[in-house]
Amino acid sequence: MDIPDILYDHQAFEMQRFGGISRYFYELRRCLGADTRLSLGVSTNYYLHADPVIRKEAGFYLPERPYKWFKGVVKKYNEEISIRALKQGRFQVFHPTYYNPYFLPYLSGKPYVITVHDMTHELFPQYFGNAETMKTWKSETIRQADHIIAISENTKADIVRLLQIPPERISVVYHGTSAIRSTYTGLSLPEHYLLFVGDRHGYKNFNRFLDAYCQLSAEYPELYLLCVGKAFRKAELERFRELGLASRIRHYSVSDEALSQLYRQALVFVYPSLYEGFGFPILEAYTNDCPVALSRASCFPEIAGEAGAYFNPESPEDMVSVIDGLLRNDALRNRLVRLGRERLALYSWEKTVRETLEVYRSVAR
Repeated sequence: MDIPDILYDHQAFEMQRFGGISRYFYELRRCLGADTRLSLGVSTNYYLHADPVIRKEAGFYLPERPYKWFKGVVKKYNEEISIRALKQGRFQVFHPTYYNPYFLPYLSGKPYVITVHDMTHELFPQYFGNAETMKTWKSETIRQADHIIAISENTKADIVRLLQIPPERISVVYHGTSAIRSTYTGLSLPEHYLLFVGDRHGYKNFNRFLDAYCQLSAEYPELYLLCVGKAFRKAELERFRELGLASRIRHYSVSDEALSQLYRQALVFVYPSLYEGFGFPILEAYTNDCPVALSRASCFPEIAGEAGAYFNPESPEDMVSVIDGLLRNDALRNRLVRLGRERLALYSWEKTVRETLEVYRSVAR
């Protein structure tokens, strides 16, 4: 047996237009090829529909997230397609792409593998309106899985500690990176800036970082803060104005090519999150020779290794000290860039697929 027949379901591709979870499953499907199937009817996912081979089985494409009233229709339709594929049983291993346990009554004895990306709902329930539902779903699907994939040793340790899962049931398989290094220069950017990438709510810890930037801005009047992600909310814009920083904090929603430019020209990429399962932006920064300052928390020391400058994420003063040290020291920034390039060798989708395939083979029957 070389590659078992694998079935992936709709969940991540229905849920994310862009994002780490759907990118992960897209890369598995792309690399494993014809021995895998998707059960999917309607998708908002860019990765699937940008691929000329996979989009043929990715169903109808919605280029924008559906209206709220329509989401339930899409979910019901996709779930029916996945249940039909499960009942047909033309697979050896099922790998659901998220935690909804709808599939459990339809497996008919077939094994399934679950990937756990993080334990944020368990550790930070105050930041999620659906935390109790997600905790219940995750507990059920993780406990009943034939094998569990964790995307970092830190995530594995959290699963063992929070759910009392025996460690031998969990394999750590790191993500690869899809980051690109482009020659794009189409953005008009300030000469000196810090870069922030991703969501800014709750455990992402943006508010403490903003406090740190406010202190740094007094020392460096030409230092901007550029943020990539969702548009600023009204309350955020109001706070920027109160701090006198509205003209120096900018928002960008960009292509991969433009994101590469943002990393390449940044003085420092700052990642202040209190918790992540893996941390894709670290590898994006490494790919684009951008020095990284980040939290000494969760998986960050594991993923970034010596190629990062670490701070206490609960201390804006420590953030200031570490970032200021990088801004004043070209040699240190250059050293982190060199170490980041070396660190990238640990992370490739080929390695991810190879190690995931070993898990599939271990449970296939």
